[in-house]
Amino acid sequence: MELGLKGKTVLVTGGSKGIGRATARAMAAEGARVMICSRSAPALEEAAGAIRRETGQAVEIVAADLSRLEGVESAAAAAIQRLGRLDVLVNNAGAIKGGDFLATPDDEWMTGWSLKLLGYIRMARTVLPQMRTQGGGRIVNVAGVAARNPATTYMMGGAANAALINFTKALADLGAPSNILVTAVSPGPVKTDRWDSLQRQQAAAAGKDLETFVKEQNRNFPLGRIALPEEVADLVCFLASERASFLTGIAITVDGGISRGVYL
Repeated sequence: MELGLKGKTVLVTGGSKGIGRATARAMAAEGARVMICSRSAPALEEAAGAIRRETGQAVEIVAADLSRLEGVESAAAAAIQRLGRLDVLVNNAGAIKGGDFLATPDDEWMTGWSLKLLGYIRMARTVLPQMRTQGGGRIVNVAGVAARNPATTYMMGGAANAALINFTKALADLGAPSNILVTAVSPGPVKTDRWDSLQRQQAAAAGKDLETFVKEQNRNFPLGRIALPEEVADLVCFLASERASFLTGIAITVDGGISRGVYL
């Protein structure tokens, strides 16, 4: 299927690893002109080099702290200046910690939300005028399934993701008259470095070797495994493409059937 992404300009936040990196690679493979953003310049350079070798496409980088308004504004300005326009924004930066609700101090809530929640909001607010001026665009928010699956050990992240699903729908209504389509992708567990680290920690806490622990965990998943970053990236690319020109204001879950509920 031809997605119509060739020549499109794309900014992927949190693009140096995990879902963001997989999305940047998939976009580049489709012929898009991609810029990736994260805090770490060395990590960005490594990711951009790898994507270039794998796809033959050059990837722009910009290092910025998206938990701060000035970081958001500088990253967006760099993308528009160096790419010439911005057709697609993929909001992906941010990983919120889990933990004991009563033991989580106020500053940890503010730190988590300033990147994952306010970072998305600020970036969308910053690029929306540019997309209006150029006659349209796509915004895809990556907001995990915790949005609809409350857990006492992940209340900070669940609340942020739930807010982002609400924000996605409202922003879609705001963008529709200007042909700015806004959607969300809600991944469940994804095999990233962060997930692997978490599995090692949990296996050690349970007193089990990693291989045994992972096999036991996978038995609880309907498909017997968790998602690969590329599987999430494929959906992000589709929603940003010409093939999804009548989809806006929706959130699609990518969790292999883990969520136990029906959402309309």
